[in-house]
Amino acid sequence: MFGRHDLASLQKRLEAVDAQIAAHPLASETVRRAHAIVEARGEADEAKLQARLMDEGLPSLEELGKIQLRNTSSWWALHREKRKLERKIRRLSGS
Repeated sequence: MFGRHDLASLQKRLEAVDAQIAAHPLASETVRRAHAIVEARGEADEAKLQARLMDEGLPSLEELGKIQLRNTSSWWALHREKRKLERKIRRLSGS
């Protein structure tokens, strides 16, 4: 009632949100590996980058962009919910 929750129910909700984050497309191993390669590319041109992604069986730059567009809003919503739950848990537990 009135938006108050007990500590156990908040922790259970936090576990559910953590599971959703872990199962999210942006958290997948292939997407994380592809992003790491893109970030570490240095001076490599796009053709070399695309070839490396393909050689490792990872999503192309175009596929990464589509994944990002389709899933960013849900990714951030889950993380906002996680932070909100963590704040409530800290308040209730006195930490």
